[in-house]
Amino acid sequence: MRIINFKSFLINFITSFVIAFFAISLSSCQEESPTRAIITVVDSDGAPAYDVCTVILSQDGLINSAGNESNVSKSKKTSSNGTVEFEFVNEAILNVEATYITGNDTYTSESVIKLVREELVRKTITVN
Repeated sequence: MRIINFKSFLINFITSFVIAFFAISLSSCQEESPTRAIITVVDSDGAPAYDVCTVILSQDGLINSAGNESNVSKSKKTSSNGTVEFEFVNEAILNVEATYITGNDTYTSESVIKLVREELVRKTITVN
């Protein structure tokens, strides 16, 4: 007959439990990917609108699902290939405004983009 030492059993059980708990909790921690939007702005000929094109993503004055007023607004200038990248924490439906100035002419465009949580959303806008 075998005699089980209760103290030894308890120490082994607690050690095993702690190891299993940390193994499960550490493997379930995954960093969230950012919610990103890449906007490409082109002119009516399809050429990229670069450097002097300003893109604004906004959601000013809308009421969110929690009943709070949402005031989200970000503005950036396009790069040399006519693109601009925005990063957000949450998903949202945002207004897109693009203003392209070339010479003495100003071209504008408005649109809407739906951001999906942890995904990259691409949109092309034509200014005219």
